[in-house]
Amino acid sequence: MAELNALEAANIARGMLWVREQGFAWTDLVDQYTLREVHREMFGDVWAWAGKIRQRETTVGIDPAYIQGDWKARLDDAEFHINARTWSPVETVLRLHHQTVAIHPFVNGNGRFARLAADELLAALGLHPDPLDWGVHLARTKEQRRTAYLEALRALDMNRNNVDGLVTFALDPNAVDEWPSSLPS
Repeated sequence: MAELNALEAANIARGMLWVREQGFAWTDLVDQYTLREVHREMFGDVWAWAGKIRQRETTVGIDPAYIQGDWKARLDDAEFHINARTWSPVETVLRLHHQTVAIHPFVNGNGRFARLAADELLAALGLHPDPLDWGVHLARTKEQRRTAYLEALRALDMNRNNVDGLVTFALDPNAVDEWPSSLPS
């Protein structure tokens, strides 16, 4: 298991570099096909199914028959809310993050993928440096951060407007969470 974890970690690190090198526009990062490629780059050296939509039932996530349509609808919603500036940039992206994790489009790696996608979407929207630290500011152990993260996601599962817990968990308290004067193209 340790060897598999090390291989995954190395693949994810290469995937992160690849994503940054692509210089994706924010509109690319609300596109299912681009996001599938991101997942493939993060996990493709380890898993043959990387970047492929899940075809079987799992203990989490929606019925595989609905993944593509539901995920596209959530991505389209995010694009609308970004253009409308309905919520702050971080809240908008974290709502999409939660929805992606809930859909669970891939067999594995959904949380790691969705966190990277959230980070990259915020960067593409012009929020620098990375406003999300995913609980590091809470000075907890890795396991405590994971528990707090899952609790925040579950709170959103119960009430889709209860995003405050996930924002408090994920947002670096020193970060600026404001829309740029104009959206980057």
